[in-house]
Amino acid sequence: MKKMSPILLSAALALLLVGCSPKQSHTKKAASKPNLSITTKSSVASSSTTISTTKNSSASTTSSSSTQVTSPSQVESQTSELAVPSTSEQPLTDTSSSQVTQVDPLAGYSDLQIEYARVWLTFMGSTIPDDFELHVHLSPAGQPIDPYDNGSLTYPTETVTLSGKYSYQGLVVYASNHDGTVTRYPTPSHWQMSAEQANDPEAIRALTQNVLDQATVVPIPTGDSEQVKRLIAVTVID
Repeated sequence: MKKMSPILLSAALALLLVGCSPKQSHTKKAASKPNLSITTKSSVASSSTTISTTKNSSASTTSSSSTQVTSPSQVESQTSELAVPSTSEQPLTDTSSSQVTQVDPLAGYSDLQIEYARVWLTFMGSTIPDDFELHVHLSPAGQPIDPYDNGSLTYPTETVTLSGKYSYQGLVVYASNHDGTVTRYPTPSHWQMSAEQANDPEAIRALTQNVLDQATVVPIPTGDSEQVKRLIAVTVID
């Protein structure tokens, strides 16, 4: 029995060891499970965080994209701004065109002065002697056509008589129509008639009636401005 007791003790000890080993292993496994659970939870939390971050990033990207989208009204506004040319250049054209003005060479002269000169140039030509003078005589309506003889008819309106310094230089009798035309009367500078006709009122009446009948309306051109100014310079109002 004494010899067997060590053997029995050894066997009992082995059984004890075998019985304790699974429990420890199970204990260790049980202890490791909480670690796995913690790891899994942290992984899930990390994944949730990542997903949440991704969602936030997507939401931020979507928000940013929606913010950058240009509305149609803004596109039309930008297009209209590009299509419409700048009006700041237009006044330059208007200014340049307004600066181009014509200077009237007859500025400063009266309408009557210009009329006398133009009428003379129209009927008597543009030849102006060096010592020439343009004499102007105004007659009221009712003035005798032949003031020297009895029986003369009269001018129906006010007339203007233009003559040179000397009688041979010509005579123009007209009435202004104030529309760019004049009515010219073919009144002679000298009445050529016999003494018998001059003393016959009926003959004088017939002669002056002929002047009225042959009156003509004539348009007056503007003529050469330099010649007009030359005649105005030598005009004498009688």
